[in-house]
Parts: sequence; structure tokens; C-alpha cells
Amino acid sequence: MVECSMFDERWPQEAEELGDALATVLAKYCTPETLRALDSSDSETAGPVEQLDRMLRDFGLWDLPADPYLLTRAAVTLGAHLAPVPFVSAMPAYVLLGEAGVANGVDRPVVPAGLLRVVVALDSGLGISPLPDAIRHSAAGERVVLVDDINPQACPGDVGAMRAWGFLLESAQLVGAAQALIRYGVDYVADRRQFGVPVGSFQGVAHPLADVATAVQAADLLTRHAAYLAAADGTPPVFAATMAAAKARAAARQAAASVHQALGAYGFTIEADCQLYSRRIRTWSAAMPDPGPWLAELARTLADPANRDQVTDLWQFDRGFTLPGWAREIG
Repeated sequence: MVECSMFDERWPQEAEELGDALATVLAKYCTPETLRALDSSDSETAGPVEQLDRMLRDFGLWDLPADPYLLTRAAVTLGAHLAPVPFVSAMPAYVLLGEAGVANGVDRPVVPAGLLRVVVALDSGLGISPLPDAIRHSAAGERVVLVDDINPQACPGDVGAMRAWGFLLESAQLVGAAQALIRYGVDYVADRRQFGVPVGSFQGVAHPLADVATAVQAADLLTRHAAYLAAADGTPPVFAATMAAAKARAAARQAAASVHQALGAYGFTIEADCQLYSRRIRTWSAAMPDPGPWLAELARTLADPANRDQVTDLWQFDRGFTLPGWAREIG
């Protein structure tokens, strides 16, 4: 009898409770007004943002155990509220190296400000270096640091695992932001009326929103699948995290474009919350490494009869992977 591991798409109860509790804190201390204050402030540590950071530390965000479900669920919630904290960047080094306050600079030209050091990829593995002082503002108004002119010292660690954790948590953050943006857009088109009916009743408005909601749901499921495999094996497989990253990146950008289109010119105004989400979605997805090379490597592995068995758990109902007959005959 073949033993199968079924993927449960639901979050565990503990993760759901964490997400709900974190959302309550963020709803109070990370409002759109907080984000607008950040845009107009020269110091990210001033005022509302400093209060948010203090509340999240009191909440215990930075003391979470290295549990893939908890960390991924937290990243989804932080993304949904656009929380300006470097949690997603800091967690890979925290999980894999036991190091706090270290940004994930593997394959990334910029990292969030607010962390003291950065981990990067070296020819021999990983290296850690103090972060330079080259702080600037991204297109989303967030403070970032360029990862250049550094002298990293080699440290033990798996580059592939660091890559996978980075992709997983960044995917979760993008999924959370995209889901929140879709909810915002749907609420708007349900209330906005033209010709005596809600504009959301028009097919030209409703169908694009339905399409993007489906795409974001797919990204959400791929992200949960990668978290499930990480919980089972200790670290997310690179292929699973890469698939989640590719889908989350594309779906989140699609969400930004579709909701802007549904809102029309209003979506581009400072008063609308839409631009708060779309600017961050585009900034976060641009800072994320291109998943393409790792997807191509996955395709080459699956197409090679000698190596395809290296990829397991590709499907939720199967521990392995078997190509259909027509695909085997092509080779």
C-alpha cells in the first residue's frame, strides 16, 4: 500500500488564532492614517510607527517559535495591514541561523531598514555583514538599505534553505496584501452606483475582480502547501516556495492593476487606500528575486527521467511524481 500525505488547506487552529489576534493589534495601531504619516515623515521611528513597533514587541511578534505555520500566517496578516516592520526579511536568518535582527539579502539588492546585519550568498555558502548606512526611501515610502559595499564573513548555513524561506514568507506577505486590496475593491464597487445600480454589477467590473480573486486564491493555496511541507520536513522545499513566489508575485500585481481599474481615477488619489496597497505590492514584488530560474530548474528536473524522482510532494495527494506516458515518450 502506498502511503500518502494529504494536504489540509486550512490553517491549524493555533495559526488562525495568532492571525486573528495580530489583526486586532494591527487594526488599531497600523491604520491607513499611520501609513500616510509614514509617507510624509522623515523618520520612520517617529510617532505612530514607533508606537506600532512597541505594541508588536509587546504582542510577542519577534518571540514566535520557528514554526512554519505561525510565521507564514503572521506574514499574511502583516501583509494584509501593510505593517512597516521587517519581520518577513528577518525570519529566514532567525529560523535557520538562530540570529535575530539579520535581514535576508540572498539574491536581493535591497532590504528593509531597521535591522543591524544582512545575510548574503557567497560562493562557499552564506555570509553575514553589518548593514551599510545607505538608507533611502522606496517607491512605497518605506525605508530600505542597499545591499552593496559590504564585507561579509562566512557562516554555516544552506543557501537553498534561506532562499526557500525568503520566497515562502514574501509570498505570504503578498497574498495578504492582495487579499486585503481585493476586499477593498469589492466593497467600493458594491457601494458605488451608476445608472441606479452598483458598478460591481457590470460584467466589465465584476469579471476582472473575479479573475484576480481566483488567481490570489491559487497563490494562497500554493503558499499554504509550501508551509505544510515546511512543517512536515523542517524547511520548505525550494520548488514549492518558488512556485508560491511566482504565483503570488503575478497575482498580487494583477490585483493591483484590476482594483485600480475598478476604482477608476479615484484609485490614484492620495485619499484612496488603493494606492497604499498597490505601491507596496509593486515595491515588494520588485524587490523579490525573479523565481524564473528556479522554476526552469524544476522543469528540467521533472523532464529528466533520471532525476524526476528527486521532486516529491508536487501534488497534494501524492508523495511522488510520475509523468504521464505521452510526456515520457517525448524524451
